[in-house]
Amino acid sequence: MYEKKKNEKDILYILEHLRSEDKHEAIVQKGENFKEIILKEIMDCKTRTYLGCKKSDDTPVCIGGYTDTQEKGVGIVWLLSTPEIEKNKNCLLRHIIKSFEEIDEKYWLTCNILYSENRFAKKWLKKLGFKFDNPKPDGINVPDGFEFFYRIRETRGLGT
Repeated sequence: MYEKKKNEKDILYILEHLRSEDKHEAIVQKGENFKEIILKEIMDCKTRTYLGCKKSDDTPVCIGGYTDTQEKGVGIVWLLSTPEIEKNKNCLLRHIIKSFEEIDEKYWLTCNILYSENRFAKKWLKKLGFKFDNPKPDGINVPDGFEFFYRIRETRGLGT
């Protein structure tokens, strides 16, 4: 898998071929018109977006990134993928670890919500140090069947 610049064609491919868990999350959070809404959000996003494609035939496999929040130092992380991602999980993890070097420079806290049945995503999120100890933060809507997850950046040196 390799990283490529985001574009509408590849994003639409991923949205048309989402893993069932990702599709469920998208519908619950964005509604039945999730494809149009998510495409617009990704294309309008000012922060970095990571698009992963198969080396063998350039097929889009996943897209993810991070979004700023109203609170300084807090970011929302996200990932959408096709079923092909499960064949490329080791490569995905390598790319995500590398991207978190950049994300950790910007945020002390990263978080989001996840469909409770999304075991694949939960497994790799835990490997990256995300916690699922079921907090219910004020101001964040956690729908039934979803869990809040978060990661606090490790401090280094004098707390920077």
